[in-house]
Amino acid sequence: MRIEQELINEIREKNDILDVVSEYVKLEKRGRNYIGLCPFHDEKTPSFSVSEDKQICHCFGCKKGGNVFQFIQEIKGISFVDAVRELGDKVDIHIEQQETAPTEGIVDDHIKMIEMHELMANNYHYILKHTEEGEAALNYLKSRGFTEELINDRKIGYAPNHSKFTHDFLEKNGYDAVLAYEAGLLSRNDETFDYFDRFRDRIIFPLLNFQGKTVGFSGRTYTDQSPKYLNSPETPIFQKRKMLYNIDRARKFIRQNDEVILLEGFMDVIKSFEADIKQVVATMGTALSREHVTMVKKLASNVTLLYDGDFAGKEAAINVGKDLLNEGLNVFVVNLPKTMDPDDYITEYGSDAFKSFVEGQKQSYVTFKAQQLYYANENNDLKHEQHIEELIHDINLIQSEFLRKKVLQQVADLYKVDVNSLKNRLSPNIVQNYTDYNNFVPEMKEKKLDKIGRAEQALLKHFMNHKQLFLEYHSRINQEDFTSLNNRVIFSRLNGYYKNNDVFNISDFSSYIEEHQIIETVMYLDSLLINDEPETEEIEDYIRIISPNEHKENSIEYLNQQLNKAMQAGDIALQRQYLEQIVQYNRNRM
Repeated sequence: MRIEQELINEIREKNDILDVVSEYVKLEKRGRNYIGLCPFHDEKTPSFSVSEDKQICHCFGCKKGGNVFQFIQEIKGISFVDAVRELGDKVDIHIEQQETAPTEGIVDDHIKMIEMHELMANNYHYILKHTEEGEAALNYLKSRGFTEELINDRKIGYAPNHSKFTHDFLEKNGYDAVLAYEAGLLSRNDETFDYFDRFRDRIIFPLLNFQGKTVGFSGRTYTDQSPKYLNSPETPIFQKRKMLYNIDRARKFIRQNDEVILLEGFMDVIKSFEADIKQVVATMGTALSREHVTMVKKLASNVTLLYDGDFAGKEAAINVGKDLLNEGLNVFVVNLPKTMDPDDYITEYGSDAFKSFVEGQKQSYVTFKAQQLYYANENNDLKHEQHIEELIHDINLIQSEFLRKKVLQQVADLYKVDVNSLKNRLSPNIVQNYTDYNNFVPEMKEKKLDKIGRAEQALLKHFMNHKQLFLEYHSRINQEDFTSLNNRVIFSRLNGYYKNNDVFNISDFSSYIEEHQIIETVMYLDSLLINDEPETEEIEDYIRIISPNEHKENSIEYLNQQLNKAMQAGDIALQRQYLEQIVQYNRNRM
Protein backbone atom coordinates (compact mmCIF):
# COMPACT_ATOMS: atom_id res chain seq x y z
CA MET A 1 0.00 0.00 0.00
CA ARG A 2 1.33 3.44 -0.94
CA ILE A 3 0.56 6.46 1.24
CA GLU A 4 1.03 9.95 -0.18
CA GLN A 5 4.18 11.65 1.11
CA GLU A 6 2.25 14.79 2.08
CA LEU A 7 0.02 12.71 4.34
CA ILE A 8 3.03 10.96 5.86
CA ASN A 9 4.63 14.33 6.59
CA GLU A 10 1.44 15.65 8.18
CA ILE A 11 1.15 12.64 10.48
CA ARG A 12 4.82 12.89 11.43
CA GLU A 13 4.53 16.61 12.21
CA LYS A 14 1.51 16.01 14.47
CA ASN A 15 3.23 13.22 16.43
CA ASP A 16 6.02 14.79 18.45
CA ILE A 17 8.69 12.13 18.89
CA LEU A 18 9.26 13.13 22.52
CA ASP A 19 5.61 12.43 23.39
CA VAL A 20 5.57 9.14 21.49
CA VAL A 21 8.82 7.79 22.92
CA SER A 22 7.78 8.87 26.43
CA GLU A 23 4.93 6.37 26.28
CA TYR A 24 7.53 3.60 26.30
CA VAL A 25 10.67 5.08 27.85
CA LYS A 26 11.23 7.16 30.98
CA LEU A 27 13.17 10.14 29.67
CA GLU A 28 15.28 12.67 31.53
CA LYS A 29 16.36 16.01 30.07
CA ARG A 30 20.10 16.18 29.53
CA GLY A 31 21.23 19.41 27.86
CA ARG A 32 19.34 19.91 24.61
CA ASN A 33 18.20 16.30 24.43
CA TYR A 34 16.48 13.62 26.51
CA ILE A 35 17.97 10.30 27.56
CA GLY A 36 16.62 7.03 28.92
CA LEU A 37 17.16 3.29 28.95
CA CYS A 38 17.00 1.87 25.45
CA PRO A 39 13.71 0.03 24.76
CA PHE A 40 15.41 -2.21 22.20
CA HIS A 41 18.09 -3.86 24.35
CA ASP A 42 18.83 -4.49 28.01
CA GLU A 43 21.14 -1.98 29.70
CA LYS A 44 21.86 -0.39 33.07
CA THR A 45 23.25 2.98 31.94
CA PRO A 46 21.00 5.13 29.71
CA SER A 47 22.24 5.24 26.13
CA PHE A 48 19.02 6.09 24.29
CA SER A 49 18.74 9.73 23.25
CA VAL A 50 15.86 11.73 21.80
CA SER A 51 16.37 15.03 19.99
CA GLU A 52 13.24 17.16 20.16
CA ASP A 53 14.75 19.69 17.75
CA LYS A 54 15.57 17.15 15.05
CA GLN A 55 12.63 14.82 15.85
CA ILE A 56 14.84 11.73 15.87
CA CYS A 57 15.99 9.16 18.41
CA HIS A 58 19.14 7.07 18.58
CA CYS A 59 20.65 4.39 20.81
CA PHE A 60 24.40 4.70 21.28
CA GLY A 61 24.50 1.03 22.30
CA CYS A 62 22.52 -1.01 19.78
CA LYS A 63 22.48 1.81 17.17
CA LYS A 64 18.73 1.60 16.57
CA GLY A 65 16.70 4.74 16.05
CA GLY A 66 15.28 7.08 13.46
CA ASN A 67 12.17 9.20 13.24
CA VAL A 68 8.84 8.63 14.96
CA PHE A 69 7.66 6.07 12.38
CA GLN A 70 10.81 3.99 12.66
CA PHE A 71 10.59 4.05 16.45
CA ILE A 72 7.05 2.63 16.34
CA GLN A 73 8.07 0.09 13.68
CA GLU A 74 10.89 -1.19 15.85
CA ILE A 75 9.15 -1.23 19.21
CA LYS A 76 5.99 -2.90 17.92
CA GLY A 77 7.51 -5.04 15.19
CA ILE A 78 5.19 -3.69 12.51
CA SER A 79 5.58 -2.43 8.96
CA PHE A 80 6.12 1.18 7.97
CA VAL A 81 2.57 1.43 6.62
CA ASP A 82 1.13 0.07 9.87
CA ALA A 83 3.24 2.53 11.87
CA VAL A 84 1.96 5.43 9.76
CA ARG A 85 -1.60 4.17 10.15
CA GLU A 86 -1.28 3.77 13.93
CA LEU A 87 0.23 7.22 14.46
CA GLY A 88 -2.35 8.66 12.09
CA ASP A 89 -5.16 7.25 14.21
CA LYS A 90 -3.67 9.00 17.25
CA VAL A 91 -4.08 12.39 15.58
CA ASP A 92 -7.42 11.64 13.88
CA ILE A 93 -5.93 11.12 10.43
CA HIS A 94 -7.40 7.79 9.41
CA ILE A 95 -5.89 5.82 6.55
CA GLU A 96 -8.29 3.34 5.04
CA GLN A 97 -7.27 -0.30 5.13
CA GLN A 98 -7.03 -1.59 1.59
CA GLU A 99 -8.47 -4.96 0.74
CA THR A 100 -5.59 -7.40 0.41
CA ALA A 101 -5.32 -11.12 0.08
CA PRO A 102 -4.77 -12.85 3.43
CA THR A 103 -1.10 -13.09 4.28
CA GLU A 104 0.41 -16.48 4.89
CA GLY A 105 2.74 -17.78 7.57
CA ILE A 106 3.51 -17.01 11.16
CA VAL A 107 2.45 -13.35 11.25
CA ASP A 108 -0.97 -14.17 9.83
CA ASP A 109 -1.46 -16.96 12.39
CA HIS A 110 -0.58 -14.61 15.24
CA ILE A 111 -3.09 -12.04 13.99
CA LYS A 112 -5.79 -14.72 13.81
CA MET A 113 -4.95 -15.87 17.35
CA ILE A 114 -5.48 -12.35 18.66
CA GLU A 115 -8.69 -12.03 16.63
CA MET A 116 -10.02 -15.23 18.22
CA HIS A 117 -9.25 -13.94 21.71
CA GLU A 118 -10.90 -10.59 21.03
CA LEU A 119 -13.96 -12.37 19.64
CA MET A 120 -14.26 -14.73 22.61
CA ALA A 121 -13.69 -11.91 25.12
CA ASN A 122 -16.73 -10.11 23.72
CA ASN A 123 -18.75 -13.33 23.66
CA TYR A 124 -17.87 -14.37 27.22
CA HIS A 125 -18.69 -10.86 28.43
CA TYR A 126 -22.10 -10.97 26.78
CA ILE A 127 -22.90 -14.36 28.33
CA LEU A 128 -22.01 -13.09 31.81
CA LYS A 129 -24.11 -9.96 31.50
CA HIS A 130 -27.11 -11.04 29.46
CA THR A 131 -27.82 -14.76 29.88
CA GLU A 132 -29.38 -16.88 32.56
CA GLU A 133 -26.37 -19.20 32.41
CA GLY A 134 -24.05 -16.41 33.52
CA GLU A 135 -26.27 -15.20 36.36
CA ALA A 136 -24.61 -17.19 39.17
CA ALA A 137 -21.14 -16.00 38.17
CA LEU A 138 -22.38 -12.41 37.92
CA ASN A 139 -23.91 -12.56 41.40
CA TYR A 140 -20.64 -13.94 42.76
CA LEU A 141 -18.68 -11.04 41.29
CA LYS A 142 -21.10 -8.51 42.76
CA SER A 143 -20.76 -10.16 46.16
CA ARG A 144 -17.00 -9.64 45.87
CA GLY A 145 -17.40 -5.92 45.29
CA PHE A 146 -17.30 -5.88 41.49
CA THR A 147 -19.59 -3.12 40.25
CA GLU A 148 -21.27 -3.26 36.87
CA GLU A 149 -19.02 -0.43 35.72
CA LEU A 150 -15.91 -2.39 36.72
CA ILE A 151 -17.17 -5.56 35.03
CA ASN A 152 -17.76 -3.62 31.82
CA ASP A 153 -14.47 -1.75 32.04
CA ARG A 154 -12.42 -4.95 32.40
CA LYS A 155 -14.71 -6.87 30.02
CA ILE A 156 -15.02 -9.69 32.56
CA GLY A 157 -16.98 -12.64 31.18
CA TYR A 158 -18.21 -16.15 31.79
CA ALA A 159 -17.35 -19.35 29.90
CA PRO A 160 -20.38 -21.69 29.85
CA ASN A 161 -20.19 -25.20 31.25
CA HIS A 162 -20.10 -26.84 27.81
CA SER A 163 -17.20 -28.74 26.30
CA LYS A 164 -17.81 -27.49 22.76
CA PHE A 165 -19.15 -23.94 23.17
CA THR A 166 -15.94 -22.08 22.28
CA HIS A 167 -14.96 -24.73 19.74
CA ASP A 168 -18.26 -24.47 17.85
CA PHE A 169 -18.44 -20.68 18.07
CA LEU A 170 -14.96 -20.24 16.58
CA GLU A 171 -15.57 -22.77 13.80
CA LYS A 172 -18.85 -21.06 12.97
CA ASN A 173 -16.90 -17.82 12.55
CA GLY A 174 -14.39 -19.41 10.20
CA TYR A 175 -11.50 -20.17 12.57
CA ASP A 176 -9.57 -23.42 12.51
CA ALA A 177 -9.73 -25.67 15.60
CA VAL A 178 -6.03 -26.55 15.33
CA LEU A 179 -5.06 -22.88 15.43
CA ALA A 180 -7.47 -22.28 18.33
CA TYR A 181 -5.72 -25.11 20.19
CA GLU A 182 -2.32 -23.57 19.48
CA ALA A 183 -3.71 -20.24 20.72
CA GLY A 184 -4.67 -21.83 24.05
CA LEU A 185 -8.44 -21.52 23.67
CA LEU A 186 -9.03 -25.25 23.22
CA SER A 187 -7.62 -28.40 24.78
CA ARG A 188 -7.10 -31.72 23.01
CA ASN A 189 -7.50 -35.38 23.81
CA ASP A 190 -4.11 -36.81 22.84
CA GLU A 191 -5.59 -40.24 22.11
CA THR A 192 -8.57 -39.25 19.97
CA PHE A 193 -7.28 -35.81 18.89
CA ASP A 194 -10.71 -34.44 19.75
CA TYR A 195 -10.73 -30.70 20.57
CA PHE A 196 -12.76 -29.28 23.45
CA ASP A 197 -13.02 -26.02 25.41
CA ARG A 198 -10.19 -25.16 27.80
CA PHE A 199 -12.31 -22.77 29.88
CA ARG A 200 -15.60 -24.15 31.19
CA ASP A 201 -17.86 -22.83 33.96
CA ARG A 202 -15.36 -20.14 34.93
CA ILE A 203 -15.35 -16.38 35.30
CA ILE A 204 -13.12 -15.08 32.52
CA PHE A 205 -10.63 -12.25 32.91
CA PRO A 206 -9.05 -11.09 29.61
CA LEU A 207 -5.26 -10.76 29.68
CA LEU A 208 -3.97 -7.91 27.53
CA ASN A 209 -0.53 -7.31 26.09
CA PHE A 210 1.47 -4.08 26.02
CA GLN A 211 -0.61 -2.80 23.10
CA GLY A 212 -3.92 -3.54 24.82
CA LYS A 213 -4.79 -6.59 22.70
CA THR A 214 -6.35 -9.68 24.30
CA VAL A 215 -3.80 -12.50 24.07
CA GLY A 216 -4.94 -14.83 26.86
CA PHE A 217 -7.46 -15.49 29.62
CA SER A 218 -7.50 -16.31 33.29
CA GLY A 219 -10.49 -18.40 34.31
CA ARG A 220 -11.45 -18.16 38.00
CA THR A 221 -13.74 -20.64 39.67
CA TYR A 222 -16.68 -19.31 41.65
CA THR A 223 -17.52 -22.76 43.03
CA ASP A 224 -15.25 -25.43 44.51
CA GLN A 225 -13.51 -26.27 41.22
CA SER A 226 -9.81 -26.93 41.23
CA PRO A 227 -7.58 -25.18 40.40
CA LYS A 228 -8.80 -21.82 41.66
CA TYR A 229 -7.28 -20.09 38.63
CA LEU A 230 -6.77 -21.60 35.19
CA ASN A 231 -4.63 -19.47 32.90
CA SER A 232 -3.93 -19.68 29.20
CA PRO A 233 -0.91 -21.87 28.42
CA GLU A 234 2.26 -20.54 26.82
CA THR A 235 1.49 -19.69 23.20
CA PRO A 236 3.14 -17.67 20.43
CA ILE A 237 1.14 -14.60 21.56
CA PHE A 238 1.05 -15.25 25.33
CA GLN A 239 4.37 -15.73 27.12
CA LYS A 240 4.20 -15.19 30.87
CA ARG A 241 7.80 -14.09 31.19
CA LYS A 242 6.96 -11.16 28.91
CA MET A 243 3.55 -10.32 30.38
CA LEU A 244 2.73 -7.85 33.14
CA TYR A 245 -0.97 -7.66 33.87
CA ASN A 246 -2.39 -4.13 33.51
CA ILE A 247 0.74 -2.72 31.84
CA ASP A 248 -1.38 -1.34 29.01
CA ARG A 249 -3.41 0.80 31.44
CA ALA A 250 -0.73 1.53 34.02
CA ARG A 251 1.97 2.66 31.62
CA LYS A 252 1.13 6.37 31.58
CA PHE A 253 0.62 6.48 35.37
CA ILE A 254 3.96 4.72 35.88
CA ARG A 255 5.65 7.43 33.85
CA GLN A 256 3.83 10.20 35.71
CA ASN A 257 4.81 8.82 39.12
CA ASP A 258 8.19 7.39 38.11
CA GLU A 259 7.10 4.29 40.01
CA VAL A 260 5.90 0.77 39.36
CA ILE A 261 3.93 -0.92 42.13
CA LEU A 262 4.32 -4.67 41.73
CA LEU A 263 1.59 -6.96 43.12
CA GLU A 264 1.26 -10.74 43.27
CA GLY A 265 -2.06 -11.29 41.48
CA PHE A 266 -4.26 -9.64 38.89
CA MET A 267 -7.28 -9.51 41.24
CA ASP A 268 -5.19 -7.33 43.57
CA VAL A 269 -4.28 -5.16 40.60
CA ILE A 270 -7.91 -4.66 39.59
CA LYS A 271 -8.97 -3.66 43.11
CA SER A 272 -5.92 -1.42 43.65
CA PHE A 273 -6.52 0.32 40.33
CA GLU A 274 -10.11 0.98 41.37
CA ALA A 275 -8.80 2.36 44.68
CA ASP A 276 -7.03 5.07 42.65
CA ILE A 277 -3.58 3.49 42.83
CA LYS A 278 -3.00 3.39 39.10
CA GLN A 279 0.68 2.45 38.63
CA VAL A 280 0.04 -1.20 39.52
CA VAL A 281 1.00 -4.36 37.61
CA ALA A 282 1.42 -8.06 38.40
CA THR A 283 3.20 -11.06 36.95
CA MET A 284 1.07 -13.92 35.65
CA GLY A 285 1.73 -16.46 38.39
CA THR A 286 5.44 -16.66 37.62
CA ALA A 287 8.61 -15.37 39.22
CA LEU A 288 9.90 -12.02 38.04
CA SER A 289 11.78 -12.66 34.79
CA ARG A 290 14.60 -10.86 33.04
CA GLU A 291 12.05 -9.57 30.51
CA HIS A 292 9.86 -8.21 33.33
CA VAL A 293 12.79 -6.35 34.88
CA THR A 294 13.76 -4.89 31.51
CA MET A 295 10.19 -3.72 30.94
CA VAL A 296 10.05 -2.07 34.37
CA LYS A 297 13.42 -0.34 33.98
CA LYS A 298 12.33 1.31 30.77
CA LEU A 299 9.35 2.95 32.45
CA ALA A 300 10.48 3.99 35.94
CA SER A 301 13.42 4.22 38.31
CA ASN A 302 11.41 3.29 41.43
CA VAL A 303 9.68 -0.01 42.21
CA THR A 304 7.42 -0.68 45.19
CA LEU A 305 6.67 -4.29 46.14
CA LEU A 306 3.14 -4.69 47.51
CA TYR A 307 2.96 -8.40 48.25
CA ASP A 308 0.78 -10.45 50.59
CA GLY A 309 1.43 -10.01 54.29
CA ASP A 310 2.11 -13.69 54.99
CA PHE A 311 5.53 -15.36 55.27
CA ALA A 312 5.54 -16.37 51.59
CA GLY A 313 4.80 -12.80 50.55
CA LYS A 314 7.67 -11.44 52.65
CA GLU A 315 10.07 -14.06 51.28
CA ALA A 316 9.03 -13.19 47.74
CA ALA A 317 9.58 -9.48 48.43
CA ILE A 318 13.13 -10.16 49.67
CA ASN A 319 14.02 -12.29 46.63
CA VAL A 320 12.43 -10.04 44.01
CA GLY A 321 13.75 -6.88 45.66
CA LYS A 322 17.30 -8.19 45.46
CA ASP A 323 17.04 -8.71 41.70
CA LEU A 324 15.57 -5.24 41.17
CA LEU A 325 18.19 -3.58 43.37
CA ASN A 326 20.95 -5.30 41.41
CA GLU A 327 19.53 -3.71 38.26
CA GLY A 328 20.04 -0.19 39.60
CA LEU A 329 16.43 0.49 40.60
CA ASN A 330 15.29 2.17 43.81
CA VAL A 331 13.25 -0.51 45.58
CA PHE A 332 10.62 -0.04 48.30
CA VAL A 333 8.30 -2.40 50.17
CA VAL A 334 4.83 -1.94 51.65
CA ASN A 335 4.44 -4.46 54.46
CA LEU A 336 0.77 -5.49 54.66
CA PRO A 337 -0.68 -6.87 57.92
CA LYS A 338 -0.29 -10.64 58.36
CA THR A 339 -2.53 -12.88 56.25
CA MET A 340 -3.85 -9.90 54.24
CA ASP A 341 -3.52 -9.22 50.53
CA PRO A 342 -4.52 -5.91 48.89
CA ASP A 343 -7.98 -7.22 48.02
CA ASP A 344 -8.55 -8.25 51.66
CA TYR A 345 -7.39 -4.86 52.95
CA ILE A 346 -9.71 -2.95 50.60
CA THR A 347 -12.65 -5.19 51.52
CA GLU A 348 -11.94 -4.76 55.24
CA TYR A 349 -11.06 -1.06 55.46
CA GLY A 350 -12.11 0.54 52.17
CA SER A 351 -10.34 2.09 49.21
CA ASP A 352 -9.41 5.38 50.86
CA ALA A 353 -7.80 3.66 53.83
CA PHE A 354 -5.89 1.36 51.51
CA LYS A 355 -4.56 4.24 49.44
CA SER A 356 -3.45 6.09 52.58
CA PHE A 357 -1.78 2.96 53.93
CA VAL A 358 0.18 2.35 50.73
CA GLU A 359 1.30 5.97 50.45
CA GLY A 360 2.31 6.13 54.11
CA GLN A 361 4.05 2.78 54.55
CA LYS A 362 6.68 2.65 51.80
CA GLN A 363 10.04 1.80 53.26
CA SER A 364 13.33 1.10 51.57
CA TYR A 365 13.76 -2.50 50.50
CA VAL A 366 17.07 -2.69 52.37
CA THR A 367 15.45 -1.46 55.60
CA PHE A 368 12.63 -3.98 55.17
CA LYS A 369 15.13 -6.76 54.54
CA ALA A 370 17.24 -5.70 57.55
CA GLN A 371 14.18 -5.92 59.81
CA GLN A 372 13.20 -9.35 58.52
CA LEU A 373 16.73 -10.68 59.03
CA TYR A 374 17.21 -9.09 62.44
CA TYR A 375 13.99 -10.28 64.06
CA ALA A 376 14.39 -13.79 62.64
CA ASN A 377 17.72 -14.08 64.51
CA GLU A 378 17.40 -11.41 67.19
CA ASN A 379 19.93 -12.87 69.63
CA ASN A 380 22.41 -14.42 67.22
CA ASP A 381 25.46 -12.15 66.86
CA LEU A 382 27.11 -14.46 64.33
CA LYS A 383 24.08 -14.15 62.08
CA HIS A 384 24.05 -10.39 62.64
CA GLU A 385 27.63 -10.09 61.36
CA GLN A 386 26.67 -12.07 58.27
CA HIS A 387 23.59 -9.89 57.82
CA ILE A 388 25.65 -6.70 58.01
CA GLU A 389 27.95 -7.92 55.24
CA GLU A 390 24.96 -8.66 53.04
CA LEU A 391 23.22 -5.38 53.86
CA ILE A 392 26.34 -3.31 53.18
CA HIS A 393 26.46 -4.89 49.73
CA ASP A 394 22.82 -3.89 49.20
CA ILE A 395 23.36 -0.34 50.48
CA ASN A 396 26.17 0.09 47.96
CA LEU A 397 23.60 -0.55 45.23
CA ILE A 398 21.19 2.20 46.32
CA GLN A 399 21.27 4.90 43.64
CA SER A 400 19.96 7.82 45.73
CA GLU A 401 22.59 9.38 48.01
CA PHE A 402 19.88 10.66 50.37
CA LEU A 403 18.27 7.23 50.61
CA ARG A 404 21.62 5.53 51.01
CA LYS A 405 22.51 7.71 54.01
CA LYS A 406 19.07 7.24 55.56
CA VAL A 407 19.13 3.45 55.20
CA LEU A 408 22.66 3.29 56.57
CA GLN A 409 21.48 5.08 59.71
CA GLN A 410 18.39 2.85 60.02
CA VAL A 411 20.48 -0.32 59.77
CA ALA A 412 22.96 1.03 62.33
CA ASP A 413 20.12 1.84 64.75
CA LEU A 414 18.47 -1.55 64.25
CA TYR A 415 21.67 -3.52 64.87
CA LYS A 416 22.84 -1.07 67.56
CA VAL A 417 26.18 -0.25 65.94
CA ASP A 418 27.98 3.01 65.18
CA VAL A 419 26.92 4.37 61.78
CA ASN A 420 30.50 5.44 60.99
CA SER A 421 31.71 1.86 61.33
CA LEU A 422 29.21 0.87 58.66
CA LYS A 423 30.05 3.86 56.50
CA ASN A 424 33.71 2.83 56.46
CA ARG A 425 32.71 -0.50 54.95
CA LEU A 426 30.92 1.07 51.98
CA SER A 427 32.50 0.82 48.55
CA PRO A 428 34.39 3.97 47.55
CA ASN A 429 32.94 3.75 44.05
CA ILE A 430 29.22 4.19 44.53
CA VAL A 431 28.73 7.31 42.45
CA GLN A 432 26.82 6.73 39.26
CA ASN A 433 28.72 7.75 36.15
CA TYR A 434 26.72 9.39 33.38
CA THR A 435 27.64 9.93 29.76
CA ASP A 436 27.18 13.37 28.23
CA TYR A 437 24.65 13.15 25.42
CA ASN A 438 24.16 16.89 24.93
CA ASN A 439 25.54 16.97 21.41
CA PHE A 440 23.56 13.97 20.14
CA VAL A 441 26.32 12.82 17.82
CA PRO A 442 26.03 9.07 17.08
CA GLU A 443 29.17 7.18 17.94
CA MET A 444 30.92 5.91 14.83
CA LYS A 445 33.54 3.20 14.87
CA GLU A 446 36.99 4.73 15.14
CA LYS A 447 38.60 4.41 11.81
CA LYS A 448 40.91 6.71 9.97
CA LEU A 449 39.16 7.94 6.85
CA ASP A 450 41.24 8.28 3.72
CA LYS A 451 41.04 11.24 1.37
CA ILE A 452 38.18 9.70 -0.61
CA GLY A 453 36.16 8.88 2.52
CA ARG A 454 36.48 12.44 3.82
CA ALA A 455 35.45 13.82 0.44
CA GLU A 456 32.38 11.56 0.30
CA GLN A 457 31.23 12.69 3.74
CA ALA A 458 31.80 16.37 3.01
CA LEU A 459 30.01 16.24 -0.34
CA LEU A 460 26.98 14.42 1.09
CA LYS A 461 26.86 16.87 3.99
CA HIS A 462 26.80 19.80 1.51
CA PHE A 463 24.10 18.04 -0.52
CA MET A 464 22.06 17.63 2.67
CA ASN A 465 22.49 21.33 3.44
CA HIS A 466 21.72 22.64 -0.06
CA LYS A 467 19.20 21.15 -2.47
CA GLN A 468 20.45 23.45 -5.24
CA LEU A 469 23.97 22.06 -4.96
CA PHE A 470 22.63 18.53 -5.23
CA LEU A 471 20.55 19.35 -8.31
CA GLU A 472 23.49 21.10 -9.94
CA TYR A 473 26.12 18.41 -9.39
CA HIS A 474 24.46 15.05 -8.83
CA SER A 475 24.35 14.15 -12.55
CA ARG A 476 28.16 14.27 -12.64
CA ILE A 477 28.47 11.52 -10.03
CA ASN A 478 27.60 7.86 -10.37
CA GLN A 479 26.22 6.09 -7.33
CA GLU A 480 28.95 3.48 -7.75
CA ASP A 481 31.62 6.17 -7.35
CA PHE A 482 31.08 6.12 -3.58
CA THR A 483 33.34 3.62 -1.82
CA SER A 484 30.96 3.29 1.15
CA LEU A 485 27.75 1.30 0.65
CA ASN A 486 25.93 3.54 3.15
CA ASN A 487 27.03 6.65 1.26
CA ARG A 488 25.81 5.14 -2.02
CA VAL A 489 22.35 4.55 -0.57
CA ILE A 490 22.18 8.04 0.95
CA PHE A 491 23.16 9.62 -2.38
CA SER A 492 20.47 7.60 -4.17
CA ARG A 493 17.75 8.41 -1.60
CA LEU A 494 18.57 12.13 -1.74
CA ASN A 495 17.49 12.08 -5.36
CA GLY A 496 14.04 10.76 -4.46
CA TYR A 497 13.78 12.98 -1.41
CA TYR A 498 14.48 16.23 -3.26
CA LYS A 499 11.81 15.42 -5.83
CA ASN A 500 9.24 15.93 -3.06
CA ASN A 501 11.00 18.33 -0.68
CA ASP A 502 12.73 21.68 -1.01
CA VAL A 503 14.61 21.66 2.30
CA PHE A 504 16.46 18.78 3.95
CA ASN A 505 14.96 17.63 7.24
CA ILE A 506 16.58 14.63 8.89
CA SER A 507 13.33 13.33 10.37
CA ASP A 508 11.58 13.55 6.98
CA PHE A 509 14.54 12.01 5.18
CA SER A 510 14.58 9.06 7.61
CA SER A 511 11.22 8.01 6.17
CA TYR A 512 13.05 7.22 2.91
CA ILE A 513 15.38 4.79 4.68
CA GLU A 514 14.67 1.45 6.34
CA GLU A 515 18.18 0.25 7.24
CA HIS A 516 19.28 1.22 10.76
CA GLN A 517 22.96 1.38 9.89
CA ILE A 518 22.22 3.89 7.14
CA ILE A 519 20.07 6.00 9.45
CA GLU A 520 23.02 6.05 11.83
CA THR A 521 25.29 7.31 9.04
CA VAL A 522 22.75 10.01 8.11
CA MET A 523 22.66 11.22 11.71
CA TYR A 524 26.44 11.24 11.83
CA LEU A 525 26.67 13.28 8.61
CA ASP A 526 24.03 15.66 9.93
CA SER A 527 26.20 16.29 13.00
CA LEU A 528 29.36 17.14 11.03
CA LEU A 529 30.62 20.70 11.40
CA ILE A 530 31.46 21.92 7.92
CA ASN A 531 31.61 25.13 5.91
CA ASP A 532 27.97 26.03 5.33
CA GLU A 533 28.61 28.00 2.12
CA PRO A 534 31.13 26.04 0.05
CA GLU A 535 32.94 27.59 -2.90
CA THR A 536 32.43 26.08 -6.33
CA GLU A 537 36.05 24.96 -6.43
CA GLU A 538 35.58 23.07 -3.16
CA ILE A 539 32.72 21.03 -4.62
CA GLU A 540 34.71 20.45 -7.81
CA ASP A 541 37.63 19.16 -5.74
CA TYR A 542 35.38 16.68 -3.92
CA ILE A 543 33.98 15.42 -7.22
CA ARG A 544 37.48 15.02 -8.68
CA ILE A 545 38.49 12.98 -5.62
CA ILE A 546 35.36 10.81 -5.53
CA SER A 547 35.03 10.37 -9.26
CA PRO A 548 38.54 10.62 -10.74
CA ASN A 549 37.34 9.20 -14.02
CA GLU A 550 34.81 12.00 -14.32
CA HIS A 551 37.58 14.07 -15.98
CA LYS A 552 39.19 11.13 -17.84
CA GLU A 553 37.53 8.11 -19.47
CA ASN A 554 34.04 9.02 -18.34
CA SER A 555 34.31 12.70 -19.15
CA ILE A 556 33.45 12.04 -22.81
CA GLU A 557 30.03 10.91 -21.61
CA TYR A 558 29.60 14.14 -19.71
CA LEU A 559 30.71 16.24 -22.72
CA ASN A 560 28.33 14.36 -25.00
CA GLN A 561 25.48 14.95 -22.53
CA GLN A 562 26.22 18.65 -22.47
CA LEU A 563 26.45 18.77 -26.27
CA ASN A 564 23.02 17.15 -26.57
CA LYS A 565 21.57 19.67 -24.12
CA ALA A 566 23.07 22.54 -26.12
CA MET A 567 21.63 21.13 -29.34
CA GLN A 568 18.17 20.78 -27.79
CA ALA A 569 18.40 24.34 -26.55
CA GLY A 570 19.54 25.58 -29.95
CA ASP A 571 22.60 27.22 -28.39
CA ILE A 572 25.14 27.37 -31.27
CA ALA A 573 27.94 28.83 -29.15
CA LEU A 574 27.69 26.07 -26.54
CA GLN A 575 27.52 23.43 -29.26
CA ARG A 576 30.77 24.74 -30.75
CA GLN A 577 32.40 24.83 -27.30
CA TYR A 578 31.55 21.20 -26.47
CA LEU A 579 32.46 19.97 -29.96
CA GLU A 580 35.90 21.54 -29.60
CA GLN A 581 36.34 19.88 -26.16
CA ILE A 582 35.32 16.49 -27.57
CA VAL A 583 37.80 16.84 -30.44
CA GLN A 584 40.53 17.81 -28.00
CA TYR A 585 39.64 14.89 -25.73
CA ASN A 586 39.94 12.42 -28.63
CA ARG A 587 43.28 13.91 -29.71
CA ASN A 588 44.62 13.47 -26.18
CA ARG A 589 43.72 9.78 -26.28
CA MET A 590 45.64 9.14 -29.53
